[in-house]
Amino acid sequence: MLREGELTMKGSPLPPIGRSNTALVLHDLQNDFIKASLSHPEMQAVVTRVRTLIDLAHSLPIPVIYTRVENDPAMSYPPERAAYLRREVPLICVKGTAGAEIIDAVKPIPDDFVITKVRSSAFHETKLETLLRVKGVWILIVVGGLTNWGVEWLARDAKSRDIVTVVLRDCTYSATPEAQAASLANIDDFLGYVMDSEQVIQMLSKSK
Repeated sequence: MLREGELTMKGSPLPPIGRSNTALVLHDLQNDFIKASLSHPEMQAVVTRVRTLIDLAHSLPIPVIYTRVENDPAMSYPPERAAYLRREVPLICVKGTAGAEIIDAVKPIPDDFVITKVRSSAFHETKLETLLRVKGVWILIVVGGLTNWGVEWLARDAKSRDIVTVVLRDCTYSATPEAQAASLANIDDFLGYVMDSEQVIQMLSKSK
């Protein structure tokens, strides 16, 4: 029997979200990824909801962690490897360019943490796992995109490290609605939990 305040996702209760075990993760909200789409009302709404979550996280406080991919042409995929590793289009989020920077609407403050990636996974050869361990964090509230690429990758890598992922359906995005729905279903079925931002805001506001 569920205790008051617990939420069942696919038959498994969500562990209690608390200020001592939870962090907000903003996944790859960078200029080259979404600046061009910020003129669309749907993306504006996503960013507005993300901004509300950031402000709440700062007020509690809980850690606010940004991931950002930084492509270095000198560290691109080896040309002799399988074709799917090679990028046929110009590199985006190139090291040292404005395109690699986090969008102005959600820029980090000095007390936030920024994890720079050289590949899609936020855990691959980064300091993220160490940061979570030091902070005692094992529940990640994840926003940003792409859901069907880096966010789902993050959820898979987190689960293999016994870290709980809560992906917010109204604060994430994919290239197509079909890709978004499929990836959220994958996450909710066997990788973590999928919730709305308002549900998480209420939980965090009541947490201790």
